[in-house]
Amino acid sequence: MPDENQQQPTPPAPNAERKTLDDRAKMTELERVRHSCAHVMATAILRLWPDAQFAYGPPVENGFYYDLECSHRISPEDFPKIEEEMKKEIKANNTFEKIVVPREQALKDSESGRLGGLTERPGNVSKFKIDLLKQIPEGEPISYYKNGDFVDLCAGPHVMRTGNIGAFKLTSVAAAYYKGDEKGPQLQRIYGTAFKNKTALDEYFKMLEEAKRRDHRKIGAEMGLFAIDTEFVGPGMPLWLPKGTVLVEELEKLAKETEFAAGYVRVRTPHLAREKMYKTSGHLPYYAESMFPKMEMDEHRADRQKIEQRIAELEKQLADHTKKKSGG
Repeated sequence: MPDENQQQPTPPAPNAERKTLDDRAKMTELERVRHSCAHVMATAILRLWPDAQFAYGPPVENGFYYDLECSHRISPEDFPKIEEEMKKEIKANNTFEKIVVPREQALKDSESGRLGGLTERPGNVSKFKIDLLKQIPEGEPISYYKNGDFVDLCAGPHVMRTGNIGAFKLTSVAAAYYKGDEKGPQLQRIYGTAFKNKTALDEYFKMLEEAKRRDHRKIGAEMGLFAIDTEFVGPGMPLWLPKGTVLVEELEKLAKETEFAAGYVRVRTPHLAREKMYKTSGHLPYYAESMFPKMEMDEHRADRQKIEQRIAELEKQLADHTKKKSGG
């Protein structure tokens, strides 16, 4: 008999990032290419650093990413060798094979480290895959996708073969908390993009360069319209200089003239008011997330990230030292 006073485990919270099977069925051809490219990138990383643990690898608006935990801190300097391994996998033209398995098998493969790996990895449990399995509702099929030696927990869809992936490029690396929870493990997020052919890829990066050249933040500062001080004021909060203030006032004047011409009159309300007013006006119920997001002050975030990065570097040095010592 179980102890009645024993605290029952809390069921896992639903994963906001997880797409439904209907959502996945609606993936465009380009999204499938990018999703497949994320798996090819994971394959390449595992060939270089077999201890890597993978969490999420979805297609996104401008490409794809994969969140992972790895003893090696990946940097843009590593991209050429990762891309070289990716090219080998694409040239191999391996099939993306869907395999449906019972939940017990998926748990077993996670425990052995096989899921999200190139082979079984004793002592290196696929911990993120175990957690992601908990997010799959009972009764929903559990499936893997296999390309070459890489097997991953995935509902798809993918292109037919790795050779169907056109042109790709890795773009950046960033830190990311698992499931976006700052209390969870901090992972490495590797971004990339992929297109059906090299022409489309080149056009995309040409567009990015043009966007940088036309960046209003850069142009506005060069013209002396405003200054942005992230340390004392905050990002995205311009301090309008004399020239910029003239433009702001002229725009406000035009807005007033246009409103008056249309028969509108103006009123003024306090900048701050009780919650009841915004509920009555309808702003809070309908626009809580877009107009009134919760402000989180974290003045030491950058310092904490530096410390965490340094700890990771020291842990790697210790692991390397231990490995060398045991090998000697």
